[in-house]
Amino acid sequence: MKSRIFGTECEYALFHSQGEGKSKSRWEDELLLEHLKGITQYLMSALKVVGYPLAGEFLGNGGRFYIDRGAHPEYATPECASVSDVVAHEKAGDRIVWELAELAGFLLAQAGKTGKLHVFKNNVDAFGTTYGCHENYLVAPRAMESISFIVPFLVTRQIFTGAGRVMKGGTTQTGPFQLSQRADFIDRVFSDRTSQVRGIINLRKREIPRQGQNRRLHILVGDSNMSEYALGLRAGTTSLVLRLLEEDAFHDMPVLESSVEAMKDISRRFDCPVKLENRQGRYNALDIQTIYLEKVHRFFGQHEPGLGEEEILQLWSNTLTGLRKVKISSENWTLEDDPEDLKRRIDWILKLWLINRVQQNKRFDWQDYRLQHLDARYHDLDPVSGIFQRCQELNLTDRMVNDNEIRKAKVVPPDDTRAWTRGMTIQSASGKNVDVIVQNWETIDIVARPKGRSSNHPFDRHRRMVNRLEIKMEDPLVVDHASILEKVRDFVEMWD
Repeated sequence: MKSRIFGTECEYALFHSQGEGKSKSRWEDELLLEHLKGITQYLMSALKVVGYPLAGEFLGNGGRFYIDRGAHPEYATPECASVSDVVAHEKAGDRIVWELAELAGFLLAQAGKTGKLHVFKNNVDAFGTTYGCHENYLVAPRAMESISFIVPFLVTRQIFTGAGRVMKGGTTQTGPFQLSQRADFIDRVFSDRTSQVRGIINLRKREIPRQGQNRRLHILVGDSNMSEYALGLRAGTTSLVLRLLEEDAFHDMPVLESSVEAMKDISRRFDCPVKLENRQGRYNALDIQTIYLEKVHRFFGQHEPGLGEEEILQLWSNTLTGLRKVKISSENWTLEDDPEDLKRRIDWILKLWLINRVQQNKRFDWQDYRLQHLDARYHDLDPVSGIFQRCQELNLTDRMVNDNEIRKAKVVPPDDTRAWTRGMTIQSASGKNVDVIVQNWETIDIVARPKGRSSNHPFDRHRRMVNRLEIKMEDPLVVDHASILEKVRDFVEMWD
């Protein structure tokens, strides 16, 4: 499948610093949850104040903002057809959530609840609670039938997609630092749920309705990346591997003896050898990634690459070459050499480099709690207090998209998927005498409001059922903007 749809769902963590003397070392679970639920209501209020065109939880850029279980705000990107688009729209989600937090903080202050509201884009808090950044890919049914072939790829890609994690207490049995924030929380390869039990791949039967042709692959194992390049590599390399899976081009691939244990071992030691069922010898994550890379190289020696695939393939190759040159002390997790300067592109390497500098300058060891604080601040979306944000401002990171593209993605949906129809429908009907009801990602109802009188007339329910326009977008790859939007405009004008 040359044409693929990408999307991500990212959960964020909230922290409300309430000023000196008001913070608690740990709230009771129920009290903490109720407090966070109260904070999230201010976020939803901010969403209405800030002026984004809305239809329930859906935004005018085609994405979705809502409060997930556990009182975590969550942003789902619109359907994207390119790696650059999915990167721009995920980063746009970061900025939207940060803007809402800023305004929510102001609303909290007006309500007498002083303090600073922080938003973190990470995957685990100080109490060991985890939250996810899930990925969605449109795939052919053939790929789903043999999806286990890509599990070793997903297990080992953390060497360039890991966000990095400082472990509580420093030198524990798991080591003071890990590549991945999610690895320790994955307990099986496949699962039909996204909480309590967590699989590498989620197999809930939520297919993309396209006459049974394509399906939605839902991946749970990824970290929440701050680096644009890590985001692009994550989506792009996974898409390349899926294309080969759809073309039945994977044969004699490595099979991990225990995928869950391998994921944890690699996270705890960058060059850790893992056991394979079908091969002799010692293989580490880099070796397994190289096997997949070589398969993809051979495939494109005989097949024409699709949009952006050649660029991602080269980036993948360069990244693995650079990782082979990275040297890390296994005794104390010191980054000794990074000749290809991968810290500009890979989150865990940048975070480790920053921590090592602090350790050197401040004489902190791994047991120092301030390193955990630094870890959290790396993921703070505040442009002033967020460490990654400051690194980007100081040109210490490479960019895959620019600020103009991110600003555009905040308000404009991708124009090459059904997200355009959804987003522009919401924008066209915003402020008009109609209600836009987005039933799900595939269906929108536009319902006329009663004119000139109270809405409790006994026949209003019947009239609202009749006086409505239903928009079906069952195929995410079919773009029929003009005809649908013309119907929307005609309907809105008739009732406005």
